[in-house]
Parts: sequence; structure tokens; C-alpha cells
Amino acid sequence: MQPLRDAIGNPRRDAVLARRAQRMKAQQEEYQEQLRRAAEQKRAEHEAARPVCAGCGTKFDNDRWESTRFSPEPGHRWHPTLCGPCEDKTLAAQDQAERDRLAAEAAATAEKARGWRSRFRPGQAQGDPGQAS
Repeated sequence: MQPLRDAIGNPRRDAVLARRAQRMKAQQEEYQEQLRRAAEQKRAEHEAARPVCAGCGTKFDNDRWESTRFSPEPGHRWHPTLCGPCEDKTLAAQDQAERDRLAAEAAATAEKARGWRSRFRPGQAQGDPGQAS
């Protein structure tokens, strides 16, 4: 059972409803296009803000970028401007420099200690207080 007007049909009403549906579809497509453009612009801005490594110039991956954004200030063993491989190389160079410095200090200390002790050993240099005449 349906009303008589619906059973007979109303061509003008059907045309209005069809135009309204067509307009709504066009508006929906335009809105979806605006959303797509806004998302694309946001992605482009996000990529433009992505930092690059100060050593080699490659862009940071997402994990590295997140760790540099949310981590504390740079420290002795952390370089937020370098990518992982460059940071590893830098840390290895710092470690080697530290080992070289410690070895040089140890050699200097040994040389200084050897020179100081040699004055008290018998039979070394002349005028040595260890040799009594």
C-alpha cells in the first residue's frame, strides 16, 4: 500500500530530487578533493621539515627523527644532527681519540716516573746519589 501520489508518480518532484542528489554528489566529491589536497600539503610540509644528517646529507628516517625531536639536549655521546651510521663513526673516532690520549698520558707518566726513579738507582748516571764514593 502506498499513497496515490506516490503510486501515480510526480515527474517534477523526481527531477528535483535527482538534481538535489546530483548536487550533493558533486559537493561531496569537491569536499573529498579538498581533503586530499590538504592531506597532500600536510605530507609535503612534513617532508620539508624532515632534518638531514650534518655529516652525509641523507634525510633522517622516522625513528631517528622522532628520537631527535623527543630526546634531551645533545650530550657527550649523542649527536642529534647525525644519522645512525655517521653517529657511529663519530663515536668510534671519539673513542679512538680518547684511547690515544690515555695512552699518551700513560707513556708520559711512565717516562716521568722512569726519569725520577733513575736518579735513585745505583750504577746509573754519574753524580747519582745512589753511588757513594
